[in-house]
Amino acid sequence: MIDIKIFHVDHGFCAAIELSNSNTILIDCGAGKNFEPAQYVWHRHCKYLDYLILSAYTEDNLSGFPDLITQSFQHDIPIHFLVFNPSLNPEQISNKKPFPLPLANSLYNPIGNSKTMEIDDLKLTFFWNETSSFGTKYSASLVTFLHYADINIIFPSDLDTNGWQNLLKSYDFRRQLEKVNIFVASHHGEEKGYCKEVFNYCNPEIIIVSNKDNLPLTSEMKQIYTNHAKGSISGISNKKILSTHEDGGIKISKYLDRLRHISTQHQSGLSHYLDSL
Repeated sequence: MIDIKIFHVDHGFCAAIELSNSNTILIDCGAGKNFEPAQYVWHRHCKYLDYLILSAYTEDNLSGFPDLITQSFQHDIPIHFLVFNPSLNPEQISNKKPFPLPLANSLYNPIGNSKTMEIDDLKLTFFWNETSSFGTKYSASLVTFLHYADINIIFPSDLDTNGWQNLLKSYDFRRQLEKVNIFVASHHGEEKGYCKEVFNYCNPEIIIVSNKDNLPLTSEMKQIYTNHAKGSISGISNKKILSTHEDGGIKISKYLDRLRHISTQHQSGLSHYLDSL
């Protein structure tokens, strides 16, 4: 069993991955007036986090990071692996404050610019650009591919066009793109995160956009992404594009041999959705 939850946050991005054996993974630490990563972990009674993946290095994406680290120490909720672009200096992702010593980057000393980790049937593959080769923090975003049964998702974070184009030089990266059936749009669906060449290799069924209330997907980008999505052939969603701005929180679930299922906050009602978290 797996639940993948993309939260509706005011700042940045945040997603949680939960497996039936109590493994929990958090991607980024975006927060808002109705959601805090630290509170989510606490209310879920998590005994630990398997991975905390910090894939984007902006103030918005790290807005909930200090509270999460504080809670980790105060309530003894250890973080087993901290994952971020290994070419980054730790101070670059902690607002230039001293980085907590018990947390180590689990991607240090990799071979090449990718690494794969597995928890039972879940596989996570990470790709990144060297920060010394690019002048923007967006190109340094860590890209995460998630594979579980018939769920194949890419989380590209805030990767910009130049970052995409450089990663596309990698044969392994292109092979990963070919498997993707659920595509999370980079940079909240903005034009700066779009790369047309990506869709020479990637033909997703559904595209998900994480965007806040005051930043709806433009009509131009909505049409572009709609053209790239083929729609679900298994009936898990009647829309090619889902966005947190229009649909609220988004949950992707897989139970035993059942078809993967997508539910949204607006479909199931706010109280029901929150109860299910």
